[in-house]
Amino acid sequence: MMKMSVQPETVNVEIRRTVNLSLLPLLDEERAGSEDGIALNLAYFDVRGWDVEDVELVQKEELELLTKLADAGWRTDAAEEILEGHFSDYSELSGFDAGMGTAVYALSAAGAIPISSCNGGTIGQGFHAERVPSILFAAGENFEPALIMKAAEEADLGLIPNGEFVEIFADQVLKFHDFSRRLTAALREKTS
Repeated sequence: MMKMSVQPETVNVEIRRTVNLSLLPLLDEERAGSEDGIALNLAYFDVRGWDVEDVELVQKEELELLTKLADAGWRTDAAEEILEGHFSDYSELSGFDAGMGTAVYALSAAGAIPISSCNGGTIGQGFHAERVPSILFAAGENFEPALIMKAAEEADLGLIPNGEFVEIFADQVLKFHDFSRRLTAALREKTS
C-alpha cells in the first residue's frame, strides 16, 4: 500500500473474498451502454474499454492528488479546497470520489463494467452513500476474473456477491490505488 505522511481513516470491516468471479454473468449491452443510469446508480456512466496505457496516465494524476490530500489532512477544510479545485478542472478523475477513479478504470481495462464507486467518506467532508470504500461491478467482454482476484488479494481488498454484481471493498481507501497498479501491471504482463 502507498506510504503517505498521514493515512486516511481506516473503517472497521472484515476483508473476505467469497465470490467466484468466473461465474459472474455478463451485463447486457442495453444496461452497460445506458445513458440514463442504472437503477442502482442513476449517475452511472459507461467507462468500458479503457486500456492499460490510459489507466497508467491517470494513476499518476491520482497519486499527485492523494499526496496533496495527505499533506492537507484527508478530511480538513484544506483537503476540501484541494478537492474542489481539482474537480473543477477537467480530469478523467472527475465524477469519482477521490482515491477511486484509477481502480474503476483498471477494472474497465480488465473487462469489468463498474456500476458505482464510493470512498466511504474517508476523504473530504461531503456526504457519501457508503461507509466503506467500495466499487460495484459486473462482467463485460474480455473479463479477466483471475487477474482481478489476484490483484484484490495482493492489495488486501475484499470481494463479495451483491445481487447480480460483485462488490470489491477495502478497510482503507488507498488500497484501491494499490489494486489499480497491481491489476494494470498484471494486464501489461499478460499482453507482453
